[in-house]
Amino acid sequence: MRRGLVLLGVLLAVLFVAAAALAAGAGQEVERELAFTLDVEGFDAEVFVSNNDGDVSATLILSRGAQVAYYSAPAKVTAERVTARFGALGELDYRFAPKRGTSVSCNGSEEGEAVFEGSFDFTGEKSYVHIEADRAAGSFQVYPEPKSCVETRPARFARRAVPYSPSYSNKGATLHARAGSRASGTAREVNVFDPGEQRAHEVFFSAILVEKREGMVVARGVQLSAASSAFRWDLKKGTATLRPPAPFTGWAAFSGHGHHDRGVWRGSLGMPILGGGPVRLTGRHFRAYIHKGVPQDE
Repeated sequence: MRRGLVLLGVLLAVLFVAAAALAAGAGQEVERELAFTLDVEGFDAEVFVSNNDGDVSATLILSRGAQVAYYSAPAKVTAERVTARFGALGELDYRFAPKRGTSVSCNGSEEGEAVFEGSFDFTGEKSYVHIEADRAAGSFQVYPEPKSCVETRPARFARRAVPYSPSYSNKGATLHARAGSRASGTAREVNVFDPGEQRAHEVFFSAILVEKREGMVVARGVQLSAASSAFRWDLKKGTATLRPPAPFTGWAAFSGHGHHDRGVWRGSLGMPILGGGPVRLTGRHFRAYIHKGVPQDE
């Protein structure tokens, strides 16, 4: 199970950020997608600006070790400027242009390297991180590709990203536990993936606290790989136990009544979050189930 797949799954499924599947054609609205990275105070910071069928959002992803945080807010993008406000935490206002001396490719979209200049100020909860950047390097994509691209090669359709909807393998196991709802504005979620290999292997743990506030979706949590001994499961009995390593704390146990059945989710499992206090990941409000297979990297 590749870390990138799970990060993408969380980003698309939990933060509801997905691109629409659209074909290039006459009269179609021009859509721009941008990305850039920063190295700030020991954090890896990535910003993705995406267009979900006309709804443009900017998502800031911060990671340090196993701890991660996602901030997704509405954005505005023109041919040369991107702006977004992350509630009271910060604001993005960059002008961008293709990087000089680099080539632009045409492959259903126009894309290439970009330089961003302006202001990007962001301070995490309880000041766990502070970003103040007047410049960044990244990339851009334009859909559909402009006529200058189309005229230089045969016409073809643009292939766009589609919502995250993985197929599952025929071995291993996936455990889900979730409390809360979209209507309440907060949710806690735990996902564990074990590919079920016979030889020594790793399992992947992902836990997240999701909140809707100030026009944003904020998701903070922990994602890490661990030895397979940290996740013991039996699909026939419908049981599983988790003892993930730090920064997780405690343990959790699942007891169901058969394949795919929701069951009892108990224990002392918890996690820290960036800029916040400990978060409990078990209890009667959780709905949990385990099933065969893990998401496939397609």
